[in-house]
Amino acid sequence: MSMNWDAISTIAEIIGAFGVIASLTYLAIQIRQSTKVARADMTKDLYLASRTAIMDIAVNEELTKIWADIREMESTDAARRWAFFQSFFRLYELQYKFAQLDLLDEDIADSYKLVIRMFAGMKKFPAYWSQSRGTFSTPFASYVDQQIEIVNEQSQDRNTSS
Repeated sequence: MSMNWDAISTIAEIIGAFGVIASLTYLAIQIRQSTKVARADMTKDLYLASRTAIMDIAVNEELTKIWADIREMESTDAARRWAFFQSFFRLYELQYKFAQLDLLDEDIADSYKLVIRMFAGMKKFPAYWSQSRGTFSTPFASYVDQQIEIVNEQSQDRNTSS
């Protein structure tokens, strides 16, 4: 039995339709990935610009005085300390966002986690965090809170075992 040309034509159209669907699916995935990378790049630029401005407060004496006056801080040292913490935590918030988007290696994300814990163990950090927590995204602030809890638990364990 031989197939007629109508059957062959129908099979070819079905195969062609699957090819078009596969091509459109691939294109949609590529556009989604490209959009994700573009959004991450824009986010990075904004965070780094913010971090630069904040770091300028920490290192420029005149800006430090102005910031301390605006915020009614007790000293320029307090203003510098705030700017120092804030500039680093802007960077850490950026890495957190990239990790959530699967744009950062897990090892790198873990290393940032350890640095956050190091900051959390510093004597002046609790005052900074209580005043500045609200300047960060809610998910990142919760993430930092978790790291603070871990540091506090580890500190209690060390004190208990001593």
